[in-house]
Amino acid sequence: MDAGAPAGAGGPAPQDAPAREDWQTEWFSVLPEVDELARRRKGVRDVVIMRASQLDAARLDNELTAMLREQFMRIFSLFQPRVVSALQPELTLVLEYLIFRFSVCLGKPTPGAALMNLRFRDERGAAPAGLSSQDAAGSNGRPAAAPLGGRTGVEGPGLSCWQRGLYGVGSVFLRYAWARADQIAAAQHWGDLPLGSRGRRAWAAMRSAETAFRAASLLNFLVFLRYGRYRSVLERLLRARLVYSRAAMARALSFEYLNRQLVWHELSELLLFLLPLVNVGRLKAAVMSRLPRLSPPIAPAELSAGAGPAQEAGSATAAAAAAAAEVGQPCAICGARDVLVPYAARPCGHRFCYYCLRGNTLADARFACPRCGARVEAMQRWLPHPG
Repeated sequence: MDAGAPAGAGGPAPQDAPAREDWQTEWFSVLPEVDELARRRKGVRDVVIMRASQLDAARLDNELTAMLREQFMRIFSLFQPRVVSALQPELTLVLEYLIFRFSVCLGKPTPGAALMNLRFRDERGAAPAGLSSQDAAGSNGRPAAAPLGGRTGVEGPGLSCWQRGLYGVGSVFLRYAWARADQIAAAQHWGDLPLGSRGRRAWAAMRSAETAFRAASLLNFLVFLRYGRYRSVLERLLRARLVYSRAAMARALSFEYLNRQLVWHELSELLLFLLPLVNVGRLKAAVMSRLPRLSPPIAPAELSAGAGPAQEAGSATAAAAAAAAEVGQPCAICGARDVLVPYAARPCGHRFCYYCLRGNTLADARFACPRCGARVEAMQRWLPHPG
C-alpha cells in the first residue's frame, strides 16, 4: 500500500469510477424498459365499487326525476289535460336535459351518484390501463399519490367531451325519440295495419329493437352483478365507470327510513289480523251511548189494552205525529237522507235503513237506538201513515 493512499480505502481508486455523463447515459438508455416494467406491474388490486351503492344512485336519480317531474307538471295544471298529455314527451325532455346539463355535461356526477360518493371515470384513461398514479391523479385534480403502493384505485380522468355528449344523446334524446315514436305508433294503431304496410313494418321493427335492447340490458345486468362495472348498456359502450369520489370517505348508512317502513308494515299486519276479531258495531254503539245526545229522548207510543176510546185516539194521534216527524229525518246510523227500505225500531219507533238496523242488531244483541238510547227489541216496516 502506498504511503500517500488514504487509510481504510478498499474500493477502486477514484480514477477508476465512471464519469457522471456515462451513468446518466446508461440510465436514460434503460429508462424505457423500466417504464414498461412499471406499467405491467400490478402494484394495487383494482378498486371494488359496491354494487348496492351504484344501484342506489340510479334509484335516487329516478326518484329525483319523478319528484321534479311532478312539480314541473304543476306549472301546466291550468292547461287542458289533452294538450299536456300530448306534449308529455317534450316536457320530460326539457326536464331531463336540464338535469343532464347541470350535472354530467359539466363534468359533475348525477345527484344520486353525488349522494352515494360516486363519480364517472373514463376507463380508457384509468390508472390500471397504463396511467401512472401521478398522471391519473393530476388529470383528476387530486394530489399525486406515492409512487409505490400509494394508488387507491379511484384515480383517473373524468369523462371526455365526446363521452359526455354521447351520454346525453343516449340518456336524454334517444329516450325522448323512442317515447315520441311509441306514442305516435299507439295513436295511429300501427300494430293493427295490414301486413306489409309501412306502418306495420315500422311497428315490428320497434318491437324487435325493444326486445333486443331488453335482452342486452338483462345480459349487461348479469355481468354487472358478476364484476361490479357498468350498470347500463350505455355506460358499457362509453366505458364510463362509476368510482368513488373520495376513497377514504366512510359509507354512512341511515336505517331510519327502513325502520319506519318495517314498523308501519308490522303495525298494518297486526291491524289486519285483529280487526276481524273486533265487533265494530258493538264498539260503535258503546261509544255512541256514552256521548251526550243532541236531542231529548222520544217516549215510545205505548197502547194500553184497557184504555178508553179517548186515550186510544190520543195515542193514535201522537203516533201519527211521530211518524210525520220521522219523514224528514235521515238514517241515524249511516246518515243517508234518502232512507232505503225504511224500518222502524221497536219500541222507540225511530226510522232506519233496513240494512243498517238489521246489520247492527245481528252484530250486537243489545244494540241501542243512537237517537234515544233505548234498546232495540224488534224492527217493523215503517209506514208514513200507520193505521
